[in-house]
Amino acid sequence: MNRKNSSPSLLHIEPFELLLRKARHQTSACAAALCLVGSALATPTAWANEFAAVDDAVMESSQLAVLETAVQPEPAVQPESTKQPEPIESTEPTELAKQRAQADQSDPAASSTEAKNPTDISITPAHEAAASAESALGIDLSMVQDLAVIIEEARKQAQVEYLAEKLRKSPQTVQRYVQLAWDEAQRRVGLRPELLIAIMHKESTFQPKVQSSYGAQGLMQVVRRWHRDKLHASESLFDPVVNVRVGSDILEEYLEMAEGDLSKALAKYSGNARGYANTVISESRKLARVADMAAAEVAVTPELFLQASADQAG
Repeated sequence: MNRKNSSPSLLHIEPFELLLRKARHQTSACAAALCLVGSALATPTAWANEFAAVDDAVMESSQLAVLETAVQPEPAVQPESTKQPEPIESTEPTELAKQRAQADQSDPAASSTEAKNPTDISITPAHEAAASAESALGIDLSMVQDLAVIIEEARKQAQVEYLAEKLRKSPQTVQRYVQLAWDEAQRRVGLRPELLIAIMHKESTFQPKVQSSYGAQGLMQVVRRWHRDKLHASESLFDPVVNVRVGSDILEEYLEMAEGDLSKALAKYSGNARGYANTVISESRKLARVADMAAAEVAVTPELFLQASADQAG
């Protein structure tokens, strides 16, 4: 009984173990199959990465070689200061070269001067520059200079004639004092000759020896005791040259005190005489208009200019 009962249980258990073993084998086989499938799927990517890495390495090495070839340092350039000049073959004849060598040996100073001054710089003289300007502009500069002188003389002469007729004096007498005024004005800045002439006309009517009861002397009626600092002890205010010089000094001083106001300066010059400034300014303007009219007439009349130039040349 016991055998019969035991054998069936064994028979019953044995197939279960067999099934379990088969299941384990199948599981192992499935796992192995999965591993094989996974390795098969993963292997091509890994190989591709390996090949890509190899290709990248080859590419980088080739590019590096190309870059090294392109960036190769250029050979060092010798500085110009250290370059040795290439010998220049002399084109001079043999005899000429010998003569020059002998000259250099006989006069070393000249050769050293030539070495110091390899190039000659020629400076055009002023007269050559003027000649080139004349040819370029088609004018005669000497005639222009003569014209300026003639116009100035025409201005003076017109003023002399105007004053001589007005004062009933000889032109020769008036001309001397007009010339003094022009000379003095040219030595100063801001003083017109017409202003000095107008003051002389108002103060003394061109009488160099006149003296007022107040002590004013000469052409511009200067009071010596007030302006001793402008005079030397031996100078006389009856001398027309001295008088015009000192009178111009006084006028310049008063203009500076009045900050350029001519009316105030003239009022002080006259001792605040009524209407003095207006009279002098009006007369100076008349003299300027007379001079301007004469200058314009000479400028627009070439015949007068050419005749005057011919007279001066003769």
